[in-house]
Order: sequence, then structure tokens, then C-alpha cells
Amino acid sequence: MAISNYYASIAVVEIHADSTVTIESVSVTSGECVLSGAWEFQISDSENIQNVLSGKLIIPLGNLDAIKKLVGDSQVAYIEAGPFLSDARKAASEALLAYEAFKSENPTKRKKLVSPDFYHWPETIDFNVASKYLESIGKMATPVGTPEGFKKTLSAARLLKHLVDMWQLDEQERNNRKYVEGENAEITILPESWLSKLVLVQAV
Repeated sequence: MAISNYYASIAVVEIHADSTVTIESVSVTSGECVLSGAWEFQISDSENIQNVLSGKLIIPLGNLDAIKKLVGDSQVAYIEAGPFLSDARKAASEALLAYEAFKSENPTKRKKLVSPDFYHWPETIDFNVASKYLESIGKMATPVGTPEGFKKTLSAARLLKHLVDMWQLDEQERNNRKYVEGENAEITILPESWLSKLVLVQAV
């Protein structure tokens, strides 16, 4: 089974009412997703902001137009939760169908097969209220002592990490089943809808 040799850097960006900008970055490789950096800038410090964000996938919090204006022409692509979740649900559904088909080919010999276990992907997620989702699944949104201005940005980055971790666990589950063959067997670090954005960023 092939593993896609991609690296992704994703940044959560938030503009605050006091004209500060907070950024949390997440680095994704095969089998690993880590929070990799945090910055706070004045909104006037556009050059440094653009340098930090260049080449990244961007999850904007709040006003998208304001963030696009701030980022300018840096080599970035903007991503949303919806396509990620749609891809994840579809991949899990197709793998379950493959399991059922494989089992039905020889129900006597395969009756003890254990169904693959995939993450229960929600229909929607809003990174702007990431803390509510994390708390609803029993996860801490932000550590004690997190500066107030970073709480929303950090909780969104932690939710992003959780989603990527769950995607990669699902990929491993699909990879470990011998009935998954062909293109479906390729392990990817992110769903295709986000990978395609990553390719566009790298190609610029």
C-alpha cells in the first residue's frame, strides 16, 4: 500500500477587535499531526504575517474578507470543515460497503470478521466555536493559563488536530483490511478536498 508523501502546514488565523492577529499552525505528515507554532502580531505588521502564512492552508476565524485583505497575495489556500467532513464520511461509508461485500462473498468462512471501526463524523463543524465541539466529546479546548486572546485560535487548532488524527486513524483502519484494494488503498494525510488545495499551493 502506497503512502502519499505529502507535508501540509495549516494555519488558523484570527483578527481581534484590538487590532491584534493570532495564528496557530499545525504540521501534518504521514502518521503525525502536531501543533507547531503560535504567533501574535499587530494587524499593521502585514509583512511578518504574510511571511508566516506563506505556503500554508488557511482556516480563517471570523471575517474572511478581512483575513484575505490582511494576507494579500501570499501563496495560501483557504479551507473549510465541510469538504473535509464530506470526504471523511464518504470514505468510511465506502469502506464499510467494501467490508460487507467481502464478507458476503463467503459468509460461512467470514462470519467472524469484525466490522471496521471508523470515527463518527459529524455533519457540520464550525471552527469558530471549536471549544463547544471539543468539550462535547470530552476533550479540553485549551489548557489552563492560555491567554484570553489565544483561546479561540488555539481551540480551533486543537479541533483541527483532532480531525486530522481521526482521519489518519480511519486511513490506517482501511489500510489494515485486505479487501481494500486499488486506489482506495492509498493512505493520505488529509482528505482529497484539502489535498487538492495543498497541491495548488505547492504549485504556485
